[in-house]
Amino acid sequence: MSLFLCLIAGILAFGIPAKADQWLCGPSFGSVNARGSDVRSIPIRLAKPETVDALIATSRPDILWRLADIAFVPEFEDAALSAMQNGASAITDLVAYDQAPDFAGRHLADMRDGFGQLWQEKLLEAGLVMLLPETGRPIDALLAAEQSAMSQQIGLWAPGQSPAYHYAGSSEIDGDLPDAARAVGRFAVIDGILQRIEDREWRSYLNFGFDWRNDFTVMVDRDLRDAIKTAGQHMEDWIGHKIRVRGMIEDRGGPYLELTNPASLCVEQSVGQP
Repeated sequence: MSLFLCLIAGILAFGIPAKADQWLCGPSFGSVNARGSDVRSIPIRLAKPETVDALIATSRPDILWRLADIAFVPEFEDAALSAMQNGASAITDLVAYDQAPDFAGRHLADMRDGFGQLWQEKLLEAGLVMLLPETGRPIDALLAAEQSAMSQQIGLWAPGQSPAYHYAGSSEIDGDLPDAARAVGRFAVIDGILQRIEDREWRSYLNFGFDWRNDFTVMVDRDLRDAIKTAGQHMEDWIGHKIRVRGMIEDRGGPYLELTNPASLCVEQSVGQP
């Protein structure tokens, strides 16, 4: 086995908790698996990308790579590919995840430039991709990069972008975000002020309005609810706070999201809040 593959085989899923100034997200609720002390970046040279999600290092053209924790949206895939083709030569290091290849044979990885910046951050800052947590590591830096693009209203976060990807889950959210009811059938990011929680034996419902039959609702099943509690969080403490969730929006009388990954939920934190 080559040194390249030996290094890849020894890489572990990772994450070192880091507290965000603005948001507290699922991976930061509690401890996460740390990388092994022997894990290191692998120097690479990328071939010019032909697609956004099947990247090739020239030293091992038989291995396909996919950037971790981001998703490419159809409307911006061409723009993302162009940016990646222009920026591929700046990528110098790769860190792989110790996970089996996906259905398309792609291996999950982080890629960095010579200054140590994640390629995913650059794409998020440009508003060309969406954050899609999947690795269990803290997402503070990636969320901040996405928030920068949202604040600047660029790329897929531009006003009037059709289809929209950012919605308001409650009337208390300022700005010109479209109502969450318009997100049904789409993968979307939704911000809302949590109004109340309805706990049942097998699940809890986070309600973002006073009429659950029509207002935005997030369902948290018992296992995930217990995991959140074990991590030291109490969902009732979130009432009155801005919540950001992402996922596929259904119609259950009103817009509805079933939370499947705690990293897809973030709670806004006031500056200086513990």
